Amino acid sequence: MMCLFAQTADGQEAASGIQSSSDHPPEIYGAIYVLGSLAKNRNLDVGGEALPSTTVRDGAGGGFRAGVFPAFTGYIVGIQAESFGLGHEVNAPASMGSSGIQSGRGTLLAWTTMVSLLVQYPGTLMRPYVGVGVGWSSSFLLDTQLMKGSVTQTGTLRDTSAAFQYVAGLRAHVTESVFVFGEYKYFASRYQWGGSLDPSLDFRTQIVAIGVGLSFK
Repeated sequence: MMCLFAQTADGQEAASGIQSSSDHPPEIYGAIYVLGSLAKNRNLDVGGEALPSTTVRDGAGGGFRAGVFPAFTGYIVGIQAESFGLGHEVNAPASMGSSGIQSGRGTLLAWTTMVSLLVQYPGTLMRPYVGVGVGWSSSFLLDTQLMKGSVTQTGTLRDTSAAFQYVAGLRAHVTESVFVFGEYKYFASRYQWGGSLDPSLDFRTQIVAIGVGLSFK
């Protein structure tokens, strides 16, 4: 009987250990950040023709995010949702096209929502991470002035397009709950605004972000 009792107690202890190890809560976090956007110059397309020497000036913006790293992944694999806004000046100087003189300019504002799959090293103080994300980007081209021969297009143009990004960053914990982070991301979306000249821009930018956040377990 004593042997049976000992075996039963050992079994209960082992079961209790298994249950407690699988009962860890996920890590949930939220953060805000500011960003600088280092845009690549891609030609503005107007009426099916690229406007040479288009410049997309570097811009700035900010955003917020929330994510979760489940315990069953060892806090290594997680999902993150974020929204951020940015702004750029777009300018294509006058040039000669197939229909005559052509040019374009406007202020690009975009608000983007992304969902990313992240992989991190779950260190106590430093947590480097990488990831890839998809989503959609709502863009506005303000103060638009487009010309192609005798056809012009002005005003505010709107579009919502698919977007993707690659992410790499480092999270540093100041306390158990408070962290700061720095991040690099490569972001891309093709904006197609429609209208009489059907303008579009194959937008590509490198984003550097810094922010602060809270995490909970």
